[in-house]
Amino acid sequence: MKIGRWVAGLICLCGIVLFVYSVPMFYVELRDHCVGFASCSAFYDTAPTPEWLESHGLTASAFAFAYTALYTLFGLVYISVGLLIFRYKSKEFVGSVASVALVTQGYMFNSLSQFLLQAHPSVTLLVKILEVLSYSAFMTLYYVFPNGRFAPRWTKYALIVLLLPGIGRSLLPGTPFDLQAVGHNLYIIWTMTWMVSLLTVQIHRYRKVLDPIEKQQAKWAFYGMFGGIAFLIGVTLVFVFKPDDLNRNPLFLYGMETLLDFGMMLIPFTLAIALLKRRLWDIDALVNRTLVYVALSLFVIAVYIVGVWYVGTVFRSASNLISSLIATGIIAILFSPLKEFLQRKVNRLIYGDNEDPLTVLGTLGCQLENPLSPHEALKVVVHTVKDALKLPYAGLSIVRDGGGDSMIVAEEGEPASEPLRLPLVHRGEKLGELLCAPRSAGESFTVSDRRFLDMLVRQAGAVVQSATASLDLIRAAEDLRESRERLVLAREEERRRLRGNLHDDLAPRLAALAFTASAAETLLESDPAKTKAILAELQTVIRSSVADIRRLVHDLRPPSLDELGLIDAIRERIHDITRPMARPDGQAGGGPTEFRLFAPETLPELPAAVEVAAFRIVTEAMVNVIRHSGARRCEVSIAYILEPEAALTLEIADDGVGIGVGGGSRRAGGLGPGGIGLQSMRERAEELGGYFRVENVEPAGARVTARLPLTAGHDNGERSESA
Repeated sequence: MKIGRWVAGLICLCGIVLFVYSVPMFYVELRDHCVGFASCSAFYDTAPTPEWLESHGLTASAFAFAYTALYTLFGLVYISVGLLIFRYKSKEFVGSVASVALVTQGYMFNSLSQFLLQAHPSVTLLVKILEVLSYSAFMTLYYVFPNGRFAPRWTKYALIVLLLPGIGRSLLPGTPFDLQAVGHNLYIIWTMTWMVSLLTVQIHRYRKVLDPIEKQQAKWAFYGMFGGIAFLIGVTLVFVFKPDDLNRNPLFLYGMETLLDFGMMLIPFTLAIALLKRRLWDIDALVNRTLVYVALSLFVIAVYIVGVWYVGTVFRSASNLISSLIATGIIAILFSPLKEFLQRKVNRLIYGDNEDPLTVLGTLGCQLENPLSPHEALKVVVHTVKDALKLPYAGLSIVRDGGGDSMIVAEEGEPASEPLRLPLVHRGEKLGELLCAPRSAGESFTVSDRRFLDMLVRQAGAVVQSATASLDLIRAAEDLRESRERLVLAREEERRRLRGNLHDDLAPRLAALAFTASAAETLLESDPAKTKAILAELQTVIRSSVADIRRLVHDLRPPSLDELGLIDAIRERIHDITRPMARPDGQAGGGPTEFRLFAPETLPELPAAVEVAAFRIVTEAMVNVIRHSGARRCEVSIAYILEPEAALTLEIADDGVGIGVGGGSRRAGGLGPGGIGLQSMRERAEELGGYFRVENVEPAGARVTARLPLTAGHDNGERSESA
């Protein structure tokens, strides 16, 4: 990189030296050897005669000074900007190329280099080499601007192909390698090709390669290049179609030269802004005005020419004054409405439809009439905003589960900077946010943009609310499906366990009983004493089998529920677990836990599933209290409610150590006799469409709550019992 910087600096130095050396010599040559001569080395066209200069009050010195001052100003602008870029950006490849292109173009673009070639043939090789480097650097600059990389890679080979004819023309003039010598039309085609290629490559890189900051830089470079080429083509057309007027009127010729040079000065100014300014100005407004007034200027010129020609032809009027007045009147009538029409079209091209929100809302409504999924509907809203305002990025986030956190559910594009966040509110409830990134980094939204977005978010709130409700239903359906799958799996697991118990335990035991009874029958007469012992053993096995069968039945559905009902069954369970018993070593607490039951006198007839779930949840929670909490008091509350729907509510609260306290005291849901941990209790509640919650309470203890939906019944009063 250092070598490249030194090479770029050396090329710039050579260009500056030749520029400084040639300016005074150019002035002298133009003053002393051009006025009145048929041709001269310092002027590319026919110089004015002494008589013309005298008739206009001018001298040869004034003529020479005018052109020398114009070329010097042009060269100083290019060289100054080139040196400024070299000072701050020469460590980067694009900075070195830009400095070489600008410094050498400041010397090569006008007649200074051609004069030096003819006046001092000894420097021909140096001038030709600088000409090749200048042309090559200028082309390369716009192929790699602004990041210094050839992307896509084919642009590197396209650049080489376009450079070869220019190199041949400079180094080997008059040979088959010089297109201008081969054929003038071929040379014109090549010139137009490389001009179009510069614009095409920049557009392609802008759309496919560059990031948001680089796009803003490219806008400035493209604006300067496009403006310079436009001036170049315009002046060239005048030279092609009006050569006689230029030769007869040196002032007109000088005006065209001035217009061309000042037009080409757009290139260094825009490059300096693009490469050196940290926070780029918004160029869109400048482009907007340029497009509008260029179109208006073309319209005025066209109407004036056509008007003058038409009036002169139809009315055969020799008076240019009448034709001019008629054309001017037509322009005056059409100017204002045409300006407004062009302004609307250009605004739509650059800013989108921000001034026509009703049309956008109508389009959005038509798209939402189609059958769309919730996600697709939200994507339609995002796409409409992005497309309507020509934004690089638009997104939509929704609030999750009524909390403060939000989640992006639809987005399109890449943000150039931090997006603007607009709240989406429906009936006073914030549903989410609409995210809109500015069109380029550092740019802000216009008043029309904000007005458009404010109107859109008010209408989009209803769409988002509907989509959010649909998404909630989809999630609820998915949760229900998963719950049903868990229920089926649990049911199959229970059946597998029952089958194993019956097949592996009870079936062999009953078979053994049959063999034992047969043996007793055989020994009944021959050995009564042994028969008696066998029958005693048989009696013990039968009792054990009966106990196992009762245990299996209890696991399926506690018999006490059918015998006593839910409330009395829980009361009996409290009595069973509070019998005096020794606690294992290391468990929290030292004394027995006092249980208090709060429940209605009677309950309506409950679904069997609700009874079993309530019994299992309450008994498991009480067992956890005794085993893990170290509580001295536990209150069990059962209530039957009708609003908002008929349901059975359960609450088990204690004053123990709480949840997750003290390592071993953590109530992590160890399995109880019924095989139900905290997760199983939660699944039992959710299978019935209810909920289950475990939480700590202040100042100490934990609370288990569950809500089990059921068929409507009657709510009776509560009474308190102690156990």
